Amino acid sequence: MSNNLDIDRFCPTASLDPYWNESCWFSFSIPEKEIHGMVYYFFRPNMKLLMGGPILWDGSGAHSWDCLYFDWHHFQTIPDGAEKFDFTSRTSLDVKVLEPRKQYQLRYDHGGFKLDLKWTALEEPHHFLGMEIEATGMSAENRMHLEQMGRASGTIALRGETLAVDSYALRDSSWGVRQMDGVKRGSYFWAIANERTAFHAQVMGEGNAMRVVGGFLKLDGETASLIGGERVVTEMGKVTPRRFELTLIDETGRTLDMKARSCSDLMVNFYPRVQVVWSLLEVDFGGGRTGWGDIQEFQPMEQFRQMVRSRPGA
Repeated sequence: MSNNLDIDRFCPTASLDPYWNESCWFSFSIPEKEIHGMVYYFFRPNMKLLMGGPILWDGSGAHSWDCLYFDWHHFQTIPDGAEKFDFTSRTSLDVKVLEPRKQYQLRYDHGGFKLDLKWTALEEPHHFLGMEIEATGMSAENRMHLEQMGRASGTIALRGETLAVDSYALRDSSWGVRQMDGVKRGSYFWAIANERTAFHAQVMGEGNAMRVVGGFLKLDGETASLIGGERVVTEMGKVTPRRFELTLIDETGRTLDMKARSCSDLMVNFYPRVQVVWSLLEVDFGGGRTGWGDIQEFQPMEQFRQMVRSRPGA
């Protein structure tokens, strides 16, 4: 990705399309407790809307109404003077750039939930323009999408209990017209074992075997874009893959085989016609290397509904 692209600000060539979208996502987790969380928000400037907020969950609840915490708002006005990573929302979400492209501060304090985290990059962002193109068929014109490895550290106070956070993490950011009515079935997932070993991948398709359409692989400290590979589900959970095997091939010719296990599912409905099951992910990289990340399994709502209602006893 060009260092001349100011990814910490709104797109300078944004269109007037009402579905123009500027998204930002930061992950964090407490793997030993199988707790996962995120700060995810996006701007729809031509609708004058800011959507998003913090979410925290584990295996004890899989919905907005029974997970550890959920304050993701669909309808907020954009604060006066807001920048993409510099604003305070009416719901108390406060985001600041501490060092461009490298470090961000995330704060929130409402409803018995207090978050104070720093998200620090481990390397430069990786640009994966094909993500939304593959998933939705949207045009590549005037579009940006990046993933970046990092580390989240700080504290979360939840109803009187203080939780320490110090985990590897991923963030993404994008801009472009986003309309999700035509989404196809796929999955977006990642894991980090250490600063020299990590991956991010997206797969698309139907059935237990899906093709890798993009992402990156980091081995021995060197990062390269993915050009192929396959994910094969070996055990299906109630609503999402519980275990799978993964082969990744990068542009330098390196290949890596891995095995993964998901846990702590959350049912996410940020878009009305898309169902996402968002889970914590544990990955065996081989050679004694294990890592954590997350998996976002997505598909058209009608397809998901049919799958769930066709199960025995539904």
